[in-house]
Amino acid sequence: MTGGTSRGGVWALVPAKSFERAKSRLRPALSDEECASFARGLLRHVLAALCESGVVEGVLVATDSESVADEARGAGASVRRDASSPATLAEVVDGGLAELERRGACGALVLMADLPGLRPDDVRALVASGREHDVVLVRAEDGRHTNAMLLAPPGLFPTSFGQADSFRAHLETARSRGLRVAVVDNARVAFDVDGPADHARVVAARAAGPPTRRA
Repeated sequence: MTGGTSRGGVWALVPAKSFERAKSRLRPALSDEECASFARGLLRHVLAALCESGVVEGVLVATDSESVADEARGAGASVRRDASSPATLAEVVDGGLAELERRGACGALVLMADLPGLRPDDVRALVASGREHDVVLVRAEDGRHTNAMLLAPPGLFPTSFGQADSFRAHLETARSRGLRVAVVDNARVAFDVDGPADHARVVAARAAGPPTRRA
């Protein structure tokens, strides 16, 4: 992964709130400091998976937070600083996509910053699917939100991130424009962390450790 100067290829775009504001729905189970630390760890995990995938030309983190920007730069990513109070997640994503188009990216993989199960192989599979399709979508576990979307080129259409049923909106927009669409069912990418039950799943998975390999 390179940051800042590379052109062409597929870039990743990761929108990320400040660690202090992220994961507010975990507050019943975690303190403010624990929520911030957990959010930081999730972002680190997503950036590491992107870097290790070897298939993205660069990563752009869109944020209004200096601490998130510092974390992103430390991982080798580029940073797009948002206004302190963006109106919608779609505005943040669309601004990042427009910047990637200006940088000359041929495609953009939008990933949420809270995907604890994401693996480098998942990134490779999504980018590979983008070679045969204009749009690649992965819905969240709730069936309504969009946890990953690849657009080639990045500015194909305004996104619907943040809407109550962004997945359906993205799918309908792509189909209405006659674009080649792939819907990828991937349980690891579909799992994001919203509430205490999701956090408990992450903690349990970490405690269990990686699966034992058979000889």
